[in-house]
Amino acid sequence: MYRPSSNITIDDLVIEDAALYESIRKSFTRGSFDHYVNGVCSLFICLLGTISNALSFSILIRRTMPLSTYVYLAGLCLSDFIACLCLIPGCILDAYPVEVPDFELPRTYAYTKFLIITGAISTTARALSVWLCVAFTIDRWIMICRPFVGPSYCTIKSARRVTFIIYIVGIFYAVPLLFEYEVNEDRSLSDILPPYRTKRMYRYKLSELGSNSVFRWAYVLINALGVYIIPLITIAILNRKLLNSIRLLERRSAEYNAPLPTKQGVTIMLLATTLMLLVFRSPSATVSVMWLISAKMFINEKPPFRLRKFHSIANLCATFNAATTFIMFIIYGTKFRSEFTRIYCSILKKVKKSKRKNTRKYEQKQMKKLISNNCKNENGTNTTDTKNRRSFAIETSPSAHNVHKESLQYSSGARTSTTTTTSIVSLLPMRHLKTQPIKQQYSFEHEYDLMMNGNQSSPLQHEIPL
Repeated sequence: MYRPSSNITIDDLVIEDAALYESIRKSFTRGSFDHYVNGVCSLFICLLGTISNALSFSILIRRTMPLSTYVYLAGLCLSDFIACLCLIPGCILDAYPVEVPDFELPRTYAYTKFLIITGAISTTARALSVWLCVAFTIDRWIMICRPFVGPSYCTIKSARRVTFIIYIVGIFYAVPLLFEYEVNEDRSLSDILPPYRTKRMYRYKLSELGSNSVFRWAYVLINALGVYIIPLITIAILNRKLLNSIRLLERRSAEYNAPLPTKQGVTIMLLATTLMLLVFRSPSATVSVMWLISAKMFINEKPPFRLRKFHSIANLCATFNAATTFIMFIIYGTKFRSEFTRIYCSILKKVKKSKRKNTRKYEQKQMKKLISNNCKNENGTNTTDTKNRRSFAIETSPSAHNVHKESLQYSSGARTSTTTTTSIVSLLPMRHLKTQPIKQQYSFEHEYDLMMNGNQSSPLQHEIPL
């Protein structure tokens, strides 16, 4: 029986540490979907939402916005600001380059604990934003559809109370979420890699409370019904009634040639805001209903993980809604737009004016330095520059210009005259010096020019009488 000879030795079966580490590193590379959707796009949207909601909140809490609806909108901007801010730490991990494997990310114990806390707060803030939209939709419905009862119920004090109650309920909703997950050390690579290559890596997993079936069912039920289904249906019904009432008001105003109410723009702005919420929160509502029907679809899912990718896109849409609420305020809110431009455009104008003042001060300092240097040159450091400057001063002054004309007439007419006439002409500016001592510099220079002109015209004018 033929047996082929094998040339494999023990040394061929031994793998070097560097090659083993590189192969494991390539096998643990992250997908491009998580990098771009959960990382780059989410991080950009969260930064945009943090800045925009902070600016909108600073406008809506001013005394120039005396309306109960603006109180609800300020609470909405605050909840969206908290949601975007708390999502940034998780987006930073996913925004690392794709070449960096998962076990090389900074997954320390403190950072993982921080991710659990911020995740619970962001989930609560997104739930609060939905209920705040319900609150100002009801407020507008009472003001438009029940105009006789509206002024007594839709006040600023009642709006502040309702907003405060919603935030208190949100705190009770967030407390169980803080204990849903716990930090766990991942030791999957400690047996494969050598000790000097491994480092402590932590992840979060479901705690005893989170893995409890009663808690899971209660949380999924509350999240599906109380956060998405009931609020979104309420918003849709009330928005339809508001649209019908607005159309009726427009018809009556067209029939009687009467102007529309002054607060009509606020209602249109709220309608646009709630419509945007319905569009971008419907994927999250679909995911929550799917979790309520069968959670095993997400747990036992196999590659390419389409349901999990859909869940990531739904979270991205909810974050985009929280970040772009100010766009509806600027487009449809005339009062908000005027206040925004008045405050922040004036700040930009002040910054530009301060820059102009600084440039002018700098130019003035440079001119003072040049003048001081020229004064030093007048004291004898540079005689050429002083002569040029004095001649320039003579040409610019009107009195010296007239004198210079007269001197030219004298010099042209007296070319054939004797030295006595030149002496008389040269003595005239000296008399002028005695009568007017203020213009001493210009008269002296005038006499110097006469001497030089006489020098060029005839050789007889070298003799100057004393």
